[in-house]
Amino acid sequence: MELSVWKQSLDVWFDAHKQDMLTMVERVVNMDSFSHDAADVNRLGEVITGWMAEAGFRTEMLPKRPAPADEPWMASLGNVFTARTHPVEAGPGVALIGHMDTVFPAGTAASRPFRLDRAADRATGPGIVDMKSGLVVNMFVARALKELGLMDVPMTLTFSPDEELGSPSTTPLLGEQLNGAHAVICTEPGYAGGGVSVERKGSGHLLLEIEGVSAHAGRCYADGASAILELAHKVLAFNEHLDLANGTTVNTGLISGGASANSVAPNATARVHLTFRTLEAGRRLVEAIRADAARTWVPRTVSRLSGGIRLYPLTKTPQVMALFDLACKAGEAAGCPIREVRSDGAAESGYCCSVLKLPAICSMGPEGGGLHAVDEYMVPSTLLPRAKMVALTALQAARVFKASPKVAL
Repeated sequence: MELSVWKQSLDVWFDAHKQDMLTMVERVVNMDSFSHDAADVNRLGEVITGWMAEAGFRTEMLPKRPAPADEPWMASLGNVFTARTHPVEAGPGVALIGHMDTVFPAGTAASRPFRLDRAADRATGPGIVDMKSGLVVNMFVARALKELGLMDVPMTLTFSPDEELGSPSTTPLLGEQLNGAHAVICTEPGYAGGGVSVERKGSGHLLLEIEGVSAHAGRCYADGASAILELAHKVLAFNEHLDLANGTTVNTGLISGGASANSVAPNATARVHLTFRTLEAGRRLVEAIRADAARTWVPRTVSRLSGGIRLYPLTKTPQVMALFDLACKAGEAAGCPIREVRSDGAAESGYCCSVLKLPAICSMGPEGGGLHAVDEYMVPSTLLPRAKMVALTALQAARVFKASPKVAL
């Protein structure tokens, strides 16, 4: 009975704000927010929280923690932004989470801005489905529930700056902000046909740095020690841990190094990305990569490996499945029936499940495709139904789940 009453109120509110939602999607898609460009990411955070503050939310740009000594590059990342209905002391309540960063560098939004094709039911632009339209869903859902006075517990929204890098600076802050929440809803891109995720892989991000010895490649080759050659050996060793049948991937996606073509390379770097289905598998994989990195193929080279597990797996715990059941009821009521999908990608929902031990669900955002590609798109007809489904899921979660016991971090 409550679902139908809630839906009536939400239908009126969202129908009145449909164009506002599309306008906000266009606005945020047309803002660059590359993970490594802190200024752009923070500008987006200011726009988002500025809009939330206008609606009476308590907003904050959280201070960054010091970067680890072996990963100084993290100091250049953006900040986590939050919006709350209540003071921090009231607890997180129901959390809506998502990330602001995209994989597209500065200038991309200007070169191929938001475009809406109503006839084709397609909207395009960098990061539109991964996950700027999901952020807009969270913003409008929270505002609707606040204005309608339907939510019985606090709401906390987090907007992270570095999820595409594995959320290295975000996850400790999620631990601070969301510990003890009732439930967590993540609006990563939804799958076609109503797909949402109750299972997601975890991921690891590692940085390999190698020092060699420079020398003239023709006259004095034997005097040198090639960092690039050492890197090549290590990349091949890493690849031996690829196990697609069991959902384990190892990808050396970025490499650089050397001084000139006729110099033995004095340096080389690589960034390695891992995915795995279980936390135990991830830990074993990281240890195997560390062992490979510690081995030396080219004498007189020195290697350093930093990083490790970043995003944790989302698994089908009883709490996760109880939240999924609520989402199913919400989807039916909202006119967008959902189905269970196991995602091969990682997301911050996994940290909330595996580390904070919270009921969490993912891929609750609008549907689309082409993630990280030039043809990335969102299906506009799913924007409102998904928003209503998220709102109805949140309302049920507030009634069904109590504040979770806090975990020691």
